[in-house]
Amino acid sequence: MSRRIFTGDGMSMAFWRIKGGSGPTPYGGHPNNEQFGLIVAGQLDFRLGSDERVTLGPGDVYWAPTNLPHGDSQFIGDPARNNEVWILDVFQPVREEYRNG
Repeated sequence: MSRRIFTGDGMSMAFWRIKGGSGPTPYGGHPNNEQFGLIVAGQLDFRLGSDERVTLGPGDVYWAPTNLPHGDSQFIGDPARNNEVWILDVFQPVREEYRNG
């Protein structure tokens, strides 16, 4: 997994490149941040706010309001992208733990 972090005055953006087959990730919410995620390549199979799983693909967007549990993610790689999943996440306000990259 690799990521690039960009931080402004009031928001953070993370671009993730995740190897297909990775997971599961932790399941929980962000107490101080809302989050939008855009699937750029590959697929994300995860839980968003309930026990129901959803699978998102390129162009799909998810929104996780503050404290909404999400995660338990499985990553399905795109063969045309080196079997990776690419996700762009935007957080508001700034995720302080991301401030230094």
